[in-house]
Amino acid sequence: MPALFLFQNSMENDSTYQTKNLFVASYILASRKIQFLGTKVLDSKTKLFVFCSPEIARELETDYFSGGTVAAKNLFAEYNSLKDLLFQRDPNRGKAYERFE
Repeated sequence: MPALFLFQNSMENDSTYQTKNLFVASYILASRKIQFLGTKVLDSKTKLFVFCSPEIARELETDYFSGGTVAAKNLFAEYNSLKDLLFQRDPNRGKAYERFE
């Protein structure tokens, strides 16, 4: 595993899971197990992806780093959607994101 991923990349409060890692967020969203709530601006260069159900999200993050699998079609679709969302100038546009099924 590259050293790039050997850091604590997630944050959470009591009711949400937040990560700045695009790959982890894509995997979590592609799993279709929890709802994506939107993005949160941490500072001028960093946005966090925010999910509900922090316990499940932590399990999915562990699955990701352990080589877990999700449908490739879902993974690439979510990666592209989140990447587009990440580079939008208006941080509130993510609030209307409705991919959860």
